[in-house]
Amino acid sequence: MNLQPRTEQIVGQKEFLRNTQGMEVKTAGATLDAAEFPDGEFVKAGTAVFLDEDSGLFKPWDTDADTGTSADAKSAGLTMHDVKVRSGQNPIVGLLAAGHPVESRCTNVNSKFKEATKGRIVFDI
Repeated sequence: MNLQPRTEQIVGQKEFLRNTQGMEVKTAGATLDAAEFPDGEFVKAGTAVFLDEDSGLFKPWDTDADTGTSADAKSAGLTMHDVKVRSGQNPIVGLLAAGHPVESRCTNVNSKFKEATKGRIVFDI
């Protein structure tokens, strides 16, 4: 039991969705791998992530590496809200599984991510 609760105020989260038509969110959210994100920084809403099968945690979509295999595609999505990362604490965020985001307001989205989520997440409306 945690008897030392903390409160943080998040100011100015930007809306990254174009609309809510056809929006689907992963049940129970996504647990982010805190070791893969900068400590003390916010993971912004609309950040592309995927499930690492080995650890069971979500990692950022790497725009430079070979992320984007068919295994990654099943679980790729966009974070639904801003969350602060703290060392040793894996935050849970909502995950957009299907919907219509605005690409310019998203983070780590590239052509491989678009291909991996084709038919679920639509950027070109």
